[in-house]
Amino acid sequence: MLLADSSHSPPDASTGQQRPAAEPLMIRSLTVKEGVQTRYFGQMSARVLLNLFDEAKEFMFNRNKPADIRELFVNIQKVHTSLQEEHVRATTPMTVFVDSMTPIQKRMVDILPRKAVCDQLVQVYIRSTETIFRMTHVPTFMHQYNMYWQGQPRPDVFLPQLLSILCIGYRFIGPGKGLSPDREGIHIPTACALVRTWLDSLRGKQLAEFSTLQCEVLQLAARRMIKPQNQESWTHLGLIVRMAMTMGLHRDPSEFGQKISPFWAEIRRRMWYTILEFDIQMSTQCNLPCSIRHGDFSCRPPRNINDEDLWPDMTELPESKPIEQDTDCRMQVFAASTMAGRFKVADILNRIDSLRDYQEVLDLGKELERCFDEVRYILPNTDPVDASGKRRQWMTRVIMDMHCRRPLLALYRPFALSTRDAPQQIMTGYLRSSMILLSYLDEMDPSSPEYAHAWHLSHLVLKQDLLQAAFSVCYYIQHAIPNLSSPRMSSPRSSPWSSSTKSDSVEDACVVACESSILLSVPRLKRKVEEILESMVRRIREIGTDTKDLIALTVVLSICVGGTPEQKRERIKQGMQAILDAGLQAIRLNQESITSMPMVAPPPSFPSNAMPTTLGAANQSSSPFVTSPDVSDLTPDDYSAWEMDFWTPLLQPGST
Repeated sequence: MLLADSSHSPPDASTGQQRPAAEPLMIRSLTVKEGVQTRYFGQMSARVLLNLFDEAKEFMFNRNKPADIRELFVNIQKVHTSLQEEHVRATTPMTVFVDSMTPIQKRMVDILPRKAVCDQLVQVYIRSTETIFRMTHVPTFMHQYNMYWQGQPRPDVFLPQLLSILCIGYRFIGPGKGLSPDREGIHIPTACALVRTWLDSLRGKQLAEFSTLQCEVLQLAARRMIKPQNQESWTHLGLIVRMAMTMGLHRDPSEFGQKISPFWAEIRRRMWYTILEFDIQMSTQCNLPCSIRHGDFSCRPPRNINDEDLWPDMTELPESKPIEQDTDCRMQVFAASTMAGRFKVADILNRIDSLRDYQEVLDLGKELERCFDEVRYILPNTDPVDASGKRRQWMTRVIMDMHCRRPLLALYRPFALSTRDAPQQIMTGYLRSSMILLSYLDEMDPSSPEYAHAWHLSHLVLKQDLLQAAFSVCYYIQHAIPNLSSPRMSSPRSSPWSSSTKSDSVEDACVVACESSILLSVPRLKRKVEEILESMVRRIREIGTDTKDLIALTVVLSICVGGTPEQKRERIKQGMQAILDAGLQAIRLNQESITSMPMVAPPPSFPSNAMPTTLGAANQSSSPFVTSPDVSDLTPDDYSAWEMDFWTPLLQPGST
């Protein structure tokens, strides 16, 4: 694989001016295993973000680490392997239900918890999910739900829908919920497997029923509770989008005269915009094209009305309420109003190599920034009377803000972190949005009884966003620290937000961004990343989450804050020891036990001549405590200190 050197933007032939071009190594990657297994990773992936930090990357890939740090790497990998094995066991469906010859509806009934538990999980689902994603008409579903517990007939699709809803609700209750058999909940892997079996058994006209589409979308949301791999969801979502289009959901119901009642017309609009929301989010996070483009559909957004304002026999829809008035559908209506801009972001990201200048990016950035002002207008920061109201207000604001913050970060990311001449608006705007995303929980009182639930929700929904933002803040720390004491440029600046202003260097642009607000000062940036790291280490301790990205972030932060080689090494050691201790607690072992465990080294996933050229030239490296390995001498045992899948080195420009 060859990657062109794009450190300098190619000139625009028509104007002779430089056009923006991000370095490919900094915005995308492709892993290749055994020569045929490949997977594409976009700019949000930690394995791509790590390429921003040469010194940290060289340290992680080097075999000649100090003995104490090397031992930490080996022990953490053992913990990681144990956690992965436990995760596989926890997410494996129970064969007694999945492989049974009993009719599928009977097996679904058998795994249902008792009614009191179902009541709780359904209400959690409604409060947490039926907000920006409108997958059910709540009164209709609750009518079927009550009929079921009264022993009355119900549609065959009801149980699959109920199981998916229970899965989503149970996962939102707390860490680890739904990953082990529990009489007070539901085993999510088993429930999802049964629903998938039922869906795969449908044939013919059943595949064109709205309730089947409803079940498919609910199943997608439920599976993401335990398997949040964006690429798998993106692939399956493509099928759902096409299924919805074959049912005509992409066209507004008014185009079909009296064939569709007002009630079903509005329910179809809600479902279509839910599918679009999933499509935009997953496509942006994967850095892959949307399954449908803005303009390929005519369906109008749903109205800002409550579910109780809709009923099957109604002859006319009520007028939409003002957006500042709270309703069951307000968040989806707000998200729909921003959808055009977010579709543009996905489009720009997938044709980034053809951009001629920054103007389109700047204009779209300003459009998204205006959405944040709308959020503040719609949801003024009032003081609720109780803790529950505080959490609901916080969650509503975060959901609205997040669905504009994510695309803004995705839009600015390729230029803020990968080009030399990005306008200051992009540099400062990207840092500011990264810090806001990292600071969502700051609105909540840590002593409040609602804080633990909010903390769980933030990590469940925003884990990858938090990691991306933390890596990004480290990039600014890395470039700002060596230059804060240097003489500043003498050229005047009207404002750091001036779209036409460009800094003389990346370092200067980072300094200007950090000095634009006290909230963006380097000490505060450092403290915020440390807080996120501590929070994620705690998450490992409580539920045994993945350790790989945290190791990379620990090394990156430890090196970016500067200091002597000994200080950097000691910070790395302390950070990795904290990760190891948390992992040992998660698997209930002590350090002596994990040290005595045998290390089974995985085979190298790449040939020795595919090592990065920066390692081959590490003797001239800027890292004073990393020495270069002799690539030709590496054995599988040498890889054991750092071979953790995403650390597979990427080819540098000029490599083959």
